[in-house]
Amino acid sequence: MYYAPAFLQWLLFDLTSISAGIWTNMIAFVCGFGLVNFFAGKMKMFQYTSWILDLIGKIPYFYDLMWKRRSQIKFTLVMTLLTSVTMFISRDWIVVKHKTIKIPNFTADGGHLRVAVISDLHAGASVYTTQIHQVVEKVLENQVDAVLIVGDMVDAPVADIEDRVRPVLQLPVHAPTYFVTGNHEYYYGDVHEWLRFYRNGHITVLENESAMLRGVCLAGVNDISSPKSGILNHEMDLPKAVQRCPKNTSQIVMSHNPASIREFQVDHPKELSKIDLILSGHTHAGQFYVVIPVVYWLLPYFYGLYEIPFGGQLMVTAGSLYQGPPMKMIGMSEVWVLDLIGE
Repeated sequence: MYYAPAFLQWLLFDLTSISAGIWTNMIAFVCGFGLVNFFAGKMKMFQYTSWILDLIGKIPYFYDLMWKRRSQIKFTLVMTLLTSVTMFISRDWIVVKHKTIKIPNFTADGGHLRVAVISDLHAGASVYTTQIHQVVEKVLENQVDAVLIVGDMVDAPVADIEDRVRPVLQLPVHAPTYFVTGNHEYYYGDVHEWLRFYRNGHITVLENESAMLRGVCLAGVNDISSPKSGILNHEMDLPKAVQRCPKNTSQIVMSHNPASIREFQVDHPKELSKIDLILSGHTHAGQFYVVIPVVYWLLPYFYGLYEIPFGGQLMVTAGSLYQGPPMKMIGMSEVWVLDLIGE
C-alpha cells in the first residue's frame, strides 16, 4: 500500500480497525464459552458441583447457554453486534466529568486551583480532526486555570496529521497548557518534531521539568518508555523534574503511565514523598468492556483516584478518545475538570 493514495490507506485502516474491534468483542465471548464448556463438564463429575449446575440449569435460558452450542453461538453473535455497535456510536460522545480533590497544606493562590485534564487523544489512526475538535470544544466550555495534556496525543508523524492536531493549539489561548509525552509519541519518527510543533503553538512541554502555576509546582516527566526511544538523555527522571520546585510548595506531577509510580517508589522515595498529586492516563480503563477483567488484573492502577505510598494521590483518566479500533465504552471518552482545594 506504500504507493496507494493517502485517503485509500486511511479508509482501509478504518475498515480493518473496526474489524479488529469486532473481533476483540467476539473472541472474549468465544473464550468465555470455551471455559464454560471445559469447567461444566468437569463439574458434572462431582456431586456437589453437579448440584450447583443443576440449580443454575433450572433456568431454561442458562441451561441452554451451558450445554447447547447453538445457543452459545447465537449469544456470542448477538452480544458481539450489540457491544460493537454501542461502542462505535459512543466513541465520540465526549463527557466532561468534575471532581474535587483535597490536598493537605495546599499552597495554591486562594487555596484553589481548577485544571482540565485530557489524555490519550491518539490523533491519527482512526481519530480525525472532528474528534480532536470535539475534545477541544469541551475544554473551552469550562473556565480553568490550566489545561494538562497527559501524553499519547498522536499516532502518526507530523507530516501526515499536522492538520488533525491543529485544533489543540486553541487551548493555550484559553488557558496555560502543559504537555508530557506518552509511549505513543515515540512510535512515529522523531518525537522532537511533535515537541517543536507544540512549543510553536505555545504549549509548554515539560521534559523532566517544572513550572509554577498559581502557587503550585507543576512538574512533568517523560514517559516511562522513553529510554527505549534511543534519544540521548531522554529517560524519565523524577528528581530532575522536581528539583526546582520551591521548598514547602505543593507539587503536582504529570506522568502518562501510572505504573511509573512503582519505579518512583523504589528509586525515588524521597521525591515521591513530597508529591501531592500525580495525573496519569494510558490505561483507557480497558477501552472495551470485555477487556476490563484482564486490564484490571494486570495493571497496578486502573482508573479513578487512588491513595499512593507516602500519602500522595493518583488520578488516572480513561483518556479523551481511543486507540486503534474506533470504539469506546459509554461515557468513557472523557475530559476531567479537577477542582484542587486545601484540606
